[in-house]
Formats: sequence, structure tokens, C-alpha cells
Amino acid sequence: MIQLRRLRPDRKNRSTKPSLATLFARYFIIAMAAELAIIIGFAFMLGKLYQNSDSENARRMLDGPASLLVQELQRVPVAAREHALPQLTRHFSYPVKLISSLPADLDPESKQNFSSGKTYLDFDNNLLYIPLPDEKRMLLLGPLDATPNSNDSGWITEDIEVLLLWIVFTGSTLGLLMYFYLRPMWRDLVSVRDAAELFANGDFHVRTPQAHSRLFAPLSTALNSMAARLERLLEMHQAMSHAVAHEIRTPIARLRFGLTMLEEEDDEDERRRYSDGMERDMQELEELITASMEYAKLNRGEAILQREQVDLYEWFDDLIDLVQPLKPAGIRLTMDCARGEAAFDRKLIYVASRNLLLNAFKYAQHQVHLIVERQGTMLEIQVDDDGHGIPEADRERIFEPFRRLDRSRDRATGGYGLGLSYVRLIAEHHGGSAFAGTSPLGGARLTLRIALS
Repeated sequence: MIQLRRLRPDRKNRSTKPSLATLFARYFIIAMAAELAIIIGFAFMLGKLYQNSDSENARRMLDGPASLLVQELQRVPVAAREHALPQLTRHFSYPVKLISSLPADLDPESKQNFSSGKTYLDFDNNLLYIPLPDEKRMLLLGPLDATPNSNDSGWITEDIEVLLLWIVFTGSTLGLLMYFYLRPMWRDLVSVRDAAELFANGDFHVRTPQAHSRLFAPLSTALNSMAARLERLLEMHQAMSHAVAHEIRTPIARLRFGLTMLEEEDDEDERRRYSDGMERDMQELEELITASMEYAKLNRGEAILQREQVDLYEWFDDLIDLVQPLKPAGIRLTMDCARGEAAFDRKLIYVASRNLLLNAFKYAQHQVHLIVERQGTMLEIQVDDDGHGIPEADRERIFEPFRRLDRSRDRATGGYGLGLSYVRLIAEHHGGSAFAGTSPLGGARLTLRIALS
């Protein structure tokens, strides 16, 4: 018997599992950082694209006030202009002063334009340079965005305030949408994760609840299906291990007895009889092992269907001829078979049909009747007998491996209890089923139903 040791979940690993809050915070921060980078990058790109046109438009707008200021200064003597300038610019919202030179990093084209009498606008620093025709000095206006009583130490400008408000608004909206969207998916993921951990620790009875999100619904269904299949395979394996161990005890005991008697017996005929009996016991062991291996192979799904198109009446008529030698004397075998063709695995359906007929031969008193008919896309193979029938409580048990309801039978007639379980496996392999019921003849009706495509 195979025993699975239940492992304890690692507390250290459990404590380091991320929660919804930490996972949400991590991805929310990443999303907001990406949004901030996009906004800044987009603003920088727009600034570069429209910098020249904005600078030129701003310079042209300031040409009017600059010309008026130059005209007023030209009415004042050159020596008195320094003292007259504050009075002339008392209503300006930005500083105005006289300077003697242009910036050293001014490009040659701008210098040439300035020499020809055009103003120069330093757009980055918001400074406007105005040439004076009658002297070497020039006027400097700006910074143009400076306001009286402004706090120069403040670092939060209007643009930054707008950006911060935009980030707060979009961040809160995006965060709420992300949280309520991720919450049901997180719950489904946690349930699948917890079930997978228990499943990995050997608990094949665990099942995940039905997932609410479309993303994890197939995963939950697949995990439950895999757990159910492995649980069934494990139970079948354990049952077969117990059954095989039980089945081989009798031939082994007979072999041990035959060896003892063979050593003590002097009569040659008796020795030959014991030797033949031991040979039959060895053959029985070999047949038991072969049947168990074939059953396990089919149950694991390793057998590949080889569907072939056959004529139904001819094929089942040949089957009747093949099982006639196995029919006990006094049992009448009849058949009603539909006409037409069907596609199935000839070898597997032969084994299943033969097992149904041999089972009926064991329990029938006078008659066994085979019925083959089409039911839509399904093919039904029914075997009736006039025996004592099968109690309703045992109609499912007879399809379990190594299950024999009549324990009084010996190994010559009782078999190993794999025949009907093999029939059900073959039916399931063909996309169908096998079940037991009551026959119109008074005994049992065993039905094999398979899909035709």
C-alpha cells in the first residue's frame, strides 16, 4: 500500500507570501511612475517642438512696449537715463535696467539681428534685450514672469501645482479602478494557490471553489479535474495492489503445497500430477499479472484508439461464432443486430463484447441474447440473460476491479473480477459508458454504449 506523508506548509514561506495590498502598492507605484515619466517626457517634447515659435511670438508681442520705452529714453540725455529709467518703468510688473553687454553664449545669428536693431528674447530665462540706437548700452527687461513681492525661494510653481493635481486625480481614479478590478482575480488566485500547495503536499481531496473571474476559471476547473483524476487513479492503484496481493495468495499457497508434496511423493504418477498442478498455478499467476497490466495501461489512457469502419451485422455475427465454443451446454445464444456500418476499435470492442457474453454465460440458465442497435450518434451493445439478475445496490459495484459478487465460484469460473471493469474502461475510452439493469428475460442486462465519432 502506498502511503502519502502529509507535509506541513513552511511557515517561513507562508509569511513571505505577498498580500493584495503589497502587490497592489507595488504595481500602483510602477504605474504612477510610468504616468509621471510619460507626462514629463510629453511636456518636454512639446516644449522642444514649439520653443522657437513661442519665442518668436513672445518677442513680437513685446516689440510694442519695447519701442515705446526706447522712444521715451531717447528724449532723455544719455547721462540722465539711469536716473530717469525707474520713473519711466514704475508701472512695469518686471525689472528693467540698463546693461552694457549681451550674454557671452549668444549665437552669431542673434548677435547680427541685435546689431541690426532687433530685440533678442532669452526664452529660457524670460529676459528681453532691447538695443538703444544712440548708445552702446542696452535695455534688459526681465525676468518677465517676475511679480512684485514674489517669494523667490518658493519652488512650487504654477506648472508644478497643475502637474501634482493631475497626478493626484488620475492616480486616485486609476488606483480605485485597479483595486476593484484586481480584487476578485486575487481571491481566485489565492484559492488556486492554496489548493495547489495542499495538492502538492499529497492532499488529493482538496478542491478549489468555482472561480468568478474568466481568467482563472479554466485553471480552477483544470486543477479540480486533475485532482479528481489523480485521486481516482490512486484509489484504483491501492485497490489493485490489495486485490492482486489477495489474488496471488491462493496460487502461491498451492505452489508451496505442491512443492512440499512433490519432495515427499515417491509415486511417479502422483509426482506428475503435482507437477501439472504447479504448472497450472504458474500459468494462472502469469494470466493475472498480464490482465492487471493491460487494465492499468488502459486506465492510464496509454492505449490509442484505432477506429476502423466495419459492417455491424457481419462483425457481430463473427463474434457469435468465436464465442460459441466457450458457451456452456444447454445455453442458447441469439442475436438482433442493426444493419449498417460503424467505426470503433475492433480489438477493444471485441474484448468488451466477449467479456459481456462470458459474464452472461456464467449466470444464464437457458438463454443469452445479444442486441446491437444505433441510438443517434451512439452504438449500444446489450447482453441479456435469464439468470437471477443483479441487485440494484450492486449494479455499480460489479464494474469495480477485482469485484466478484459470487464468492462461491472457484478460479475456473469466477475469473479475476476484471472483466466488467475492463468493459467500462473500454466504453469510457470510446466516449461512452457501461451500466447494468434488468433484462426482459428476467435476469440481468449489461449495456455497453460507445460514441461513433
